[in-house]
Amino acid sequence: MFGIFFGILCLVGFVAVWRGRFRRGCHGGYGRRFGRGRHYARGGYFGLYRLFEELDTSPGQEKAIRSALDELRQTLGALRPRLKETRHHVATAFSSDALDVDAVERALDAPLQDVSQSLVTAIAKVHEALDADQRRRFARFVDALPYGHAF
Repeated sequence: MFGIFFGILCLVGFVAVWRGRFRRGCHGGYGRRFGRGRHYARGGYFGLYRLFEELDTSPGQEKAIRSALDELRQTLGALRPRLKETRHHVATAFSSDALDVDAVERALDAPLQDVSQSLVTAIAKVHEALDADQRRRFARFVDALPYGHAF
């Protein structure tokens, strides 16, 4: 009886240790602090390394893609103060007895146009940096991503 109880406790402990190991990464969480492991210490691009390996990009192409994404991040960051104002306009239109659809559309129109223009610019720069075969592979990569997944 004691052997069964001891065996169950060992199994539970083993599963707990095994699950904890994969939550922290293979190095027990040290990869993030000391630069070992899964590209954690290389700046905000750890999701792009898989893409770069898939496309077999040159360092110049990687630099062009990173600069396009940096410009996109800066543009989106500059929109934050305007989004607060937009949120206020939408809340004002929503609080009235009848929803003013035109006011909501006007409030959302300018920020969405800026976002779409920056996205188009970033996509154009990435398109320009890749050759024809890499573009086809990139299109397959993007098409195969699960919904809501960002790289």
